[in-house]
Amino acid sequence: MVVERVQALAHGGLQELPDQFIRPAHERPENSKAIDGVTVPVISLSQPHDVVVDEITRACSEWGFFLLTDHDVSPAAIQRLKEVGEEFFNLPQKEKESYANDPSSGRFDGYGTKMTRNHDEKVRIS
Repeated sequence: MVVERVQALAHGGLQELPDQFIRPAHERPENSKAIDGVTVPVISLSQPHDVVVDEITRACSEWGFFLLTDHDVSPAAIQRLKEVGEEFFNLPQKEKESYANDPSSGRFDGYGTKMTRNHDEKVRIS
């Protein structure tokens, strides 16, 4: 079974969301509004290694993401990374698919999702 990519679905005149993207009501977030005083974890690499590891572990398990500071990656390199990512996602779908991962063959690197184990499983996009 071919896995449809979210971008292809979005640009293909989608009339109805496929079931694989619809989570049961009891699994959906209750509130998507910002909460005053709650901010994304900010982690500085200037701290001792064990502190950084603990903070990243906590941020990943509680939030799923974080902002990393004091990493010495130049603003130019960050900008170029954004540009390369945008260039890739602007490629025709067929070309992006040539870089697709294929977990069934043991190839987990590449374009696509690693969030599901089979094609019938609900896709986690949050």
